[in-house]
Amino acid sequence: MKLNALTLALLATSAAAQAQQQKNEEHEHINDHEVIVINASPLDKTALESAQPINIISGDALKQLHAHSLGETLAMEPGINNTHFANVAGSPIIRGLGGPRVKITQNGLDTGDVSRGSPDHAVTTETSTAQQIEVLRGPATLLYGSGAIGGVINVVDNRIPSEPIYGLQGNANISGSTNNESKEGSYDLQIGNGRWALYTDAFIRSANDYETPTFINDEGEKVDHVENTFIDAQGGTVGASYQFDDGFFGVSYQGIYQEYGIPGHEHGHEEDEHADKPALEEVAHSEEAGPYADLEQERIQFAGQWRNPFSGFNRIDFRGALTDYQHQEIEAGLVGTQFENEQKEIRLVAQHEAIAGWKGAVGWQWDISDKSAVGDEAFTPNTSRRTQGLFWVVEREFGAHHVDLGIRHENTKLSAEELGTKTYDATSASAGYLYHFSDHTSVSFNLSHAERAPTGNEVFANGNHFATRTYELGLAYALHEESNGEYHIESNDVSVETETSNNIDAGFHYENERFHANVNLFYNRVDDFIYDDFLGIDSGQIHSDDAHSANEEPHEDEHLHGSELQVVKFSQVDAELYGYEIELDWELTDNWSLHGFSDYTRAKQRDGDNLPRIPAQRIGTEVRYQAVSWDGSIGYTRFLEQDKITQNETVTDAYGLLNARINLYPDWLANYGATLYLEGENLTDQLGFVHSSFLKDDAPVTGRRFQVGVSITF
Repeated sequence: MKLNALTLALLATSAAAQAQQQKNEEHEHINDHEVIVINASPLDKTALESAQPINIISGDALKQLHAHSLGETLAMEPGINNTHFANVAGSPIIRGLGGPRVKITQNGLDTGDVSRGSPDHAVTTETSTAQQIEVLRGPATLLYGSGAIGGVINVVDNRIPSEPIYGLQGNANISGSTNNESKEGSYDLQIGNGRWALYTDAFIRSANDYETPTFINDEGEKVDHVENTFIDAQGGTVGASYQFDDGFFGVSYQGIYQEYGIPGHEHGHEEDEHADKPALEEVAHSEEAGPYADLEQERIQFAGQWRNPFSGFNRIDFRGALTDYQHQEIEAGLVGTQFENEQKEIRLVAQHEAIAGWKGAVGWQWDISDKSAVGDEAFTPNTSRRTQGLFWVVEREFGAHHVDLGIRHENTKLSAEELGTKTYDATSASAGYLYHFSDHTSVSFNLSHAERAPTGNEVFANGNHFATRTYELGLAYALHEESNGEYHIESNDVSVETETSNNIDAGFHYENERFHANVNLFYNRVDDFIYDDFLGIDSGQIHSDDAHSANEEPHEDEHLHGSELQVVKFSQVDAELYGYEIELDWELTDNWSLHGFSDYTRAKQRDGDNLPRIPAQRIGTEVRYQAVSWDGSIGYTRFLEQDKITQNETVTDAYGLLNARINLYPDWLANYGATLYLEGENLTDQLGFVHSSFLKDDAPVTGRRFQVGVSITF
């Protein structure tokens, strides 16, 4: 049964009003996150102690950044961009890398959704009830496997309390906004007696199609909104843990339910085909605007810790998850395609005592996934993945010098119906060095070698993908051009290689009482880089008995339907990516401060051609004012022109976004730890197109938008 999250949120707010008076929490400085322990690290590090570039967003900063999708939540972090499938789905892009190269985890375990395979598939993390988000830029394969060759986003919550809790504590938030008339409510509650702890959270969110400045879409229509971008989402979690003298153990259950529009997902060209072929099933609800996704995920998670288990080890941490995911893509009341994923994962990490002065941790990860797709967009056959990995990380201090070393080996088996099994072995290693010149200044260097096994989609895809308006062909297939200009799909005899990355990061950090600076430079050399290459032909030019979606029977001598679908072929090339991230904070006075950032990624094939959909360079600045009873900020971010494009791409013009926010801490609400806030986005109503988006010409950024809300901490 779906949870009535708004009702629970109101009850939580009422409970907060009756709770014991709490001291009003002092407003967090934006850089305080650097003293927070990194949950994703088994060695209890903070961001300042890591040679690898890491950002942690928590507290007030996370509340202010929170948005419907994870990609939108993190879109303004240095080095992070958003895939921007309108506002309905968005995944993080780290230094130009996204999809299967960025691992998204919930408390260190894979989210278990299918968002890594397509930009129109939602990420099933919920940031409204999260404690912090950890961003590991650059390869993080040692701890999380080959799916983290580009970085890791770890969303941390307290659904399984790992520390003793005494009494009642929690948060509640309610907000609404103009433009798309969005409404949202959420809460999280924890209660305990020092031994037992109970946790619960819930959220509810709805929005209509969002408005934009007037623009001409790729069909030549003059429009001022993006059709079919409604959102209807809700979910909740219950969890419990027991604290014993040398550790804890707990379990949680989460359910997430979403319906959201799929803009640009037009099936009009298939009306004749649908007339002859029944849909999977008929559903009662349909949206007049067009196709939509109906998503449901249930997840059971386990966690435990055993401190001082036996000689030589400080503790053993255990995490496990069982995830059942499905979403249906529905048009005109009929289910056209259904995606499912059943995933199981276990992680064991043992922190050992120092060996010859090196303290560290050894770990084992086991992960299996069974994915299936049935219907019009089943462009990938049913695929199973089996992965096991072993890793060891160590660190040692030599006075002001800090050294990290690590190695991981994993084995992955990909199996697809009628296409057999492919096995890949991947070995990754890293070496990090951090030197503190003084209490204020440090430099870091991180070298990493990472290998990634390809995904089932990259290897086995063969079919229509209407959401991105493409026909996708995996590495297992080749296109042969005939003399008449038509193309035939054939099996590809070329072996699929493991993707190999050699990466170097150099960082500089300076901080005193008034000024803070972070500068990171990176260079990533990738062999056998897998990318989706737009060939400049459409699916109407493909003529073959084998040209059919992966789970459909071919029709004899058939042409592919949908001549407007651009053919995308996964290919392997040698590539390089390099760039920088800069972040500065300067407290001008006790009240006024200035924040600035810039980032840039240059991504190209080593033979000189550019890689597709690489985000543009950005420069941003923000002025902040903080008083006793209120604070505010106003900032401007400039997205520069992206003209480093590949074949069949177009240049994306520059644009700028002006945003502002005011937080009020009224005395009459101080007893409840309450904050009233008003936020304005894109105040100048600028028209901006996102170069990394598959819907670049049809889904610009949101127009002028105001949001008002209240947040309560107790």
